[in-house]
Amino acid sequence: MSRTSYVSAIDKVLKPIGFVRAGREWIRQVGTVEEGVDLQTSQIAGATANFWSKDLATEALLPDAVPWLQPAIMVVFSTRIGQLMCGQDRWWKNDPNGPAELSAALQEHVDSFFEARRSLEAQAINYGRLSTKWGPSQINLALTLYRMGEVEEACRALEKPPRTIPEVWKRQAESVRNWILDMHSKNAK
Repeated sequence: MSRTSYVSAIDKVLKPIGFVRAGREWIRQVGTVEEGVDLQTSQIAGATANFWSKDLATEALLPDAVPWLQPAIMVVFSTRIGQLMCGQDRWWKNDPNGPAELSAALQEHVDSFFEARRSLEAQAINYGRLSTKWGPSQINLALTLYRMGEVEEACRALEKPPRTIPEVWKRQAESVRNWILDMHSKNAK
């Protein structure tokens, strides 16, 4: 009897729920949200899976909001399956049950993980709406808030970037803030 590979085991879970495989990555689109799962392998650690998502409608605003930065793509953060299973990183190495355990964990967590992040409100929280700290996803947050109609809050999210962040991030924040104000002004007319 042959051993099931991680790719085959994951494919059996994700394909029926609309994910399309490209190498070691599975992607599906639900509304404007692109959702992805990737298989990460390491000779040292073994195998694990990462989840990520981004709103393509929000990302589509970036070329207009930051026209001097091309290609303009959203900063995407991933979450490892272990964080969802037990709150800790989890890798499978030299484990004959690894593919079955990983695919079972995916089956248990994949839908609830993505469903909880699809709405604009959930995206804003995920990008730091409730945080008082300026983070690397401030531009994603501001554009998401803009899409929600929260123009003043979107502009506030881009104010006062820390002195320690890269200058290019400061320029991007200023560019996005100016774009939001300009678009709001045009739409108010």
